[in-house]
Amino acid sequence: MVRVDLSKLVQLQTDARQVRNICILAHVDHGKTTLADSLIASNGIISTRLAGKLRYMDSRPDEQERQITMKSSSIALHFRSESAEEYLVNLIDSPGHVDFSSEVSTAIRLCDGAIIVVDVVEGVCPQTRVCLQQAYNEQLSTVLLLNKIDRLVLEKRLDPAEAYHHLAQVLEQVNAVVGNLFATDVLAREQISTTADQTSALEEADDSFLYYTPQQGNVLFGSALDGWAFDLATFARFYQGKLDGVSDGEALLNALWGDYFYSPRKKAIESGATEKGRKPLFVQLVLDNLWNIYGLVENRDEAKLRAISERCGVVQNVRDLRHADGRVPVRNLLAGWLPMERSLLGAVCQAVPHPRGISEVKAEKLLCSRLTDFESFPAETQALKQDIIRCDADSERLIVFVSKMFPIEHGALAGAKDTLERLTKALSLDDGSDGGGGDGEVEIFLAFARVYSGTLRKGSRVFVIGPKYDPRTMHTNDSDAINPHLAEIEIDSLFLLMGRQLEPVDSVPAGNIVGIGGLQNVVLKTATLSNTRFCPPFVDLPLIATPILRVAVEPKDIQKMPQLVRGLKLLNQADACVEVRVQESGEHVLLTLGEVHLERCIKDLQETYAKIELNVSKPIVPFKETIVPFVPTSEDNPEEEIAKDREKDKTVTLQTPNRQCTIKLVALPIAQEAVDLLTSNESVLKAYVKAHEAKQKLPQALHDSIEELRTNLKKLLPETLPFERIWSLGPKRCGTNLLINCTDFKHTSVWYENETAQRVSDDPRNQYESSFLNGFQMASLAGPLCDEPMQGVCFLVERWEVDVTIGVDLASVASHGPLSGMYMKFVKQLKSEIE
Repeated sequence: MVRVDLSKLVQLQTDARQVRNICILAHVDHGKTTLADSLIASNGIISTRLAGKLRYMDSRPDEQERQITMKSSSIALHFRSESAEEYLVNLIDSPGHVDFSSEVSTAIRLCDGAIIVVDVVEGVCPQTRVCLQQAYNEQLSTVLLLNKIDRLVLEKRLDPAEAYHHLAQVLEQVNAVVGNLFATDVLAREQISTTADQTSALEEADDSFLYYTPQQGNVLFGSALDGWAFDLATFARFYQGKLDGVSDGEALLNALWGDYFYSPRKKAIESGATEKGRKPLFVQLVLDNLWNIYGLVENRDEAKLRAISERCGVVQNVRDLRHADGRVPVRNLLAGWLPMERSLLGAVCQAVPHPRGISEVKAEKLLCSRLTDFESFPAETQALKQDIIRCDADSERLIVFVSKMFPIEHGALAGAKDTLERLTKALSLDDGSDGGGGDGEVEIFLAFARVYSGTLRKGSRVFVIGPKYDPRTMHTNDSDAINPHLAEIEIDSLFLLMGRQLEPVDSVPAGNIVGIGGLQNVVLKTATLSNTRFCPPFVDLPLIATPILRVAVEPKDIQKMPQLVRGLKLLNQADACVEVRVQESGEHVLLTLGEVHLERCIKDLQETYAKIELNVSKPIVPFKETIVPFVPTSEDNPEEEIAKDREKDKTVTLQTPNRQCTIKLVALPIAQEAVDLLTSNESVLKAYVKAHEAKQKLPQALHDSIEELRTNLKKLLPETLPFERIWSLGPKRCGTNLLINCTDFKHTSVWYENETAQRVSDDPRNQYESSFLNGFQMASLAGPLCDEPMQGVCFLVERWEVDVTIGVDLASVASHGPLSGMYMKFVKQLKSEIE
């Protein structure tokens, strides 16, 4: 296979209609990277004999050692369809292991479509469901590849009829997952409560585009390891005109999957194959042939193999026909007869829209979260939606999204020594160091990005827009104002991503994926680039999993602490999901998704970023502190124990040391259903707090979500609790703990926007309200048992008095000092009293 020239790929970039941005999604070990190898081999980048063995997209040594993908990587491929149309396919291979699910999110955001790969022996697995959900949420057009058909023959020893029924079951499993996602989405959008309304809404919703059906061309069957795949159209064309009485190719296509069979006597296709004990057409015309070919792996018959190869138009040399491994000639035959790239990339180019085919809904979702009204943005910002939809390379407004930063090896830039020297020099000057390990080699990071509008050119001046930037806070007359979430930089270098290699380019037009150099010191993980200040930051990437496995790290040689700090900074930038925290004790803590993720992070720290030996603690397991209803310890008289417990005074009363302030509280457990409701609405509460702090009008979508939360929470809390007197939520004002004011103090409401209770102007408690709330936040963030966050605890304030007659100047007391500390001490004492 002749390698495609770089100039051809650059030429195809200029026409967005010929570009397809896709990723490969699957459960771990279902064949993603092997599939990528087969497609890469079609461009002459690697040998077809190495496809499935080389794992070209896995450039890390530990990826090769473990045989799993740990990072998303992109490569540009050329594809010529059977109609002679040429396409540029930007293919992103993504991990399947749950520990690296964040890498999947970074890949999906840049794509318009995806190939969902399912191992037909394993079926639908947990990560398959996650991939389908992410693709659905990001509105990707997908094709389904039922992979590893060879395993049904050579391992499971199924006959063609059994294999057909097994494939049908796997397809039903996939469609069941998709159907459930669709139903959940419809019911959530319609906010339906009754069963009758739910049924009606689902019946009225259009799901004709939703499911995977082989007749529509969005289902393919194949073996990535052997380099072959086909859709029903492939065999419909092959048999058209060869079956007596069947000349309609469309009718044959529709009958190739389902309960249909061919009757030689009637010379027609009939239904009812199962009832009449006949082979379905798919078995008769497709699987029987494949099984006969795979039978030659063990039953070597050189003459038969040569005859079949000639009939299929495949040329095999004598060396391959007589190879010691019987699978080699079979692989050559199937890959030559049903080449993977022809069917799969052909289906992708038909099913996946080009970058100019992005929908208005998706364009708006990129610019605006569901809790923000798009109409609230300035007119200049709203106009950017049409720029994204048009995907015009000639547009004056440039829009680029960076989904992650990734490290590169210096060898990847071997062909661009001037670029390498320029990047290294700039980073050395900015960082002021000679590299983590002192060997003089500076770590270089590139931005993994996509151009959505305009043309990104080397030397362009652009704004790096941080996630907290809000274009609503600026106006056309303050374009020179300094904003901490906005930085202007010059694009240093651009690269065409070619897997392990990088090809320098001068410009990249809209619709294409690109690597950008020179952003290492201004972008941490993700960012939006634009030449207009009115561009909002793209909505955050959806992360399926949250890092929970924590370890503390320190250098074995304490004098090398600066190298560790720098290494942690680089690791945090390189990994989309890892979190680095510094505890109050000074410990540096790593938060990872699991054991495999943790091992990779420690290895990267020691060998690449910090380049020092580390002491790593045992995993720190996170806990939540709570209180539970009383449980009797005696089996003889449980009723008596419960009665005694009810008689106990559960309240605690404390005073400040100078006896000026007296507080009486009681702590109660919150029902688990209410805790789950608050947890699931954490993002809503965060958005509400953010809008309230900025004194912004609540977007209608956010207002409706808050009202729905209030309604549901009120139903779940006991009627004895004064719901309208909820004072605060904690921790971080969006947690699952409640503070309820049962005193006569007129507090600000936690529920109503811009609402302030009618205060008594001379109430001395007014100046202490913020201290009281801060104390509650501190207490709920670190409970009394082991300083872990509290969960599901309701604090009722039954008494709060401030005695102004005591001769101390209350105005001299720091409003956020003594009361906050006293309240923290009080909560811990309250906990011990309850215990």
